[in-house]
Amino acid sequence: MTYGRLLSTKLVGEGRWTEALAAATSEIAIQPAEPEAFFNRGQAHAGLHQWEEAIDDYERALRMDASDSALDPETLDDELFFALRTWADHEKGDPARAARILGRYAAILPEGRHTDDVTKWIDKWRGVEEVWYRDRA
Repeated sequence: MTYGRLLSTKLVGEGRWTEALAAATSEIAIQPAEPEAFFNRGQAHAGLHQWEEAIDDYERALRMDASDSALDPETLDDELFFALRTWADHEKGDPARAARILGRYAAILPEGRHTDDVTKWIDKWRGVEEVWYRDRA
């Protein structure tokens, strides 16, 4: 349980990714049951474009009991989706690969806030355009 602000939280907020990565790794060694430290390390990995490592840390944070932590589950959900979407977007030249990467979101968080967004992004990479229209009364 964390009673104060983690150093890694401050460093992530300042965009100091390499320092945040080191701080979060040290915090995990000291408090291995603190999901916020894994979340912060995930953010640091994402800031460094180390997508696989970021997703691994977000998944670990999700599996932990966050009831005594400052970690907000909705923020974790958002950051997981953002990391997967950004990684997949870098791979959009291979739509099948991009779809596999972003498809991990539903596997990790089947009831997540962004499950509907997965299909929309995959369709975008495949060149499917949504057509919006309004019926006039």
